[in-house]
Amino acid sequence: MMFCFAVGADAVEWNPDRPLYIGHRGTRGLSDENTLESLKLAVELGVDMIEFDIQHTGDGVFVLMHDETVNRTTDGKGRVDEMTLLEFRQLKTERGYTPPTLEEVLNWLESEEVEFILDFKISDPDKAGKLVDQVESHGLLDRAIFESPIPKVAGMVEELRPEVTTSIYPLYFMADRSYLVPLNMLGMRYFLKKYDIDVASYYYPCATPLEIMLVKKSGKEVIVWTVNSRGWIRWFEKLEVDGIMTDDPNLFK
Repeated sequence: MMFCFAVGADAVEWNPDRPLYIGHRGTRGLSDENTLESLKLAVELGVDMIEFDIQHTGDGVFVLMHDETVNRTTDGKGRVDEMTLLEFRQLKTERGYTPPTLEEVLNWLESEEVEFILDFKISDPDKAGKLVDQVESHGLLDRAIFESPIPKVAGMVEELRPEVTTSIYPLYFMADRSYLVPLNMLGMRYFLKKYDIDVASYYYPCATPLEIMLVKKSGKEVIVWTVNSRGWIRWFEKLEVDGIMTDDPNLFK
């Protein structure tokens, strides 16, 4: 589905008729998140866009993983950035899948028409720049949104590569990093303006009608996550957001 993107110098043209339908971590509610199998299932179910998370191994290879550790989603233990690629490749998810490298996913995307969001869990702007370069080497920049929970990092990517589309979902970590608190989303419009970010990505309870209206009035796009009921999907369609992310793409039908 190539209707939704038209690349200009520094912007993306969105589908004017309805929000983009986005598969969160592929199909998190139906398969093992951030696996090729999960991403492929999302495409089979007809999404416009897929979203997946990026970490990096100790030897500098970008891989798909949401958490800083592999404990929750695989049969292994430990931090991703303390593993070699060889050690990472030995991991298995609950259904027996091998978590992929970014390179594997980009190779697959070359033969698909789906757009994608890379949620890069990387605080180093130099590594974020290398991430952009890797996507560009596959000729996929015009189909990618580079998203970060750290507005400053996303802003540095925007400054270095203004032609790419950037997105933020600013969040606070608790001291023990055990969970996220979306209070910082109250400052979303401040961060969008300060760092010239293109897209506001809201945790859906924070996406109030007033907030959506003000962000869109400023010329930015709005994505909401993670919307896992048909009722809420219809609500955000009425509010004319630009993208809706869900764990189960069947809800879009």
